[in-house]
Amino acid sequence: MKKYLNKIQSGWQAIVISALIFAPSMVKAVEGLTPKEIERCNAFKAQFKGMFISVPDQFCSANALMLWLIQQGLVLAGVVAVLFIMLGGFWYLTSAGNEESAEKGQKTLTNAIIGLVVIILAATIVRIVANTVIAGK
Repeated sequence: MKKYLNKIQSGWQAIVISALIFAPSMVKAVEGLTPKEIERCNAFKAQFKGMFISVPDQFCSANALMLWLIQQGLVLAGVVAVLFIMLGGFWYLTSAGNEESAEKGQKTLTNAIIGLVVIILAATIVRIVANTVIAGK
């Protein structure tokens, strides 16, 4: 039971560390907006007034907010994939001739690398679609 609690604790530590790493990207200030854009931003934020949601200044539309959430989710997924690559490599290197352990590490490495490639492709697609939508306005 203690083994599983240590794994859960390690997972929570990874989440907290990731949140601390990516927190600075959440506090960018809006600069260089025209008065019309500021008015639109304030109207968007007014929709959330009275709720338990506080919309940061950098998000002037639902599109910007959703794009940021998707990007942060992809970054977190990439961090998890890299952690699995490290874990799979550790299992493979410490198998000491045990075929089951070596196979487990090899499968973990293979799946983590495939996952990382999918995450990179997803991030690229999101960026292309976002740039296309923004350029089309």
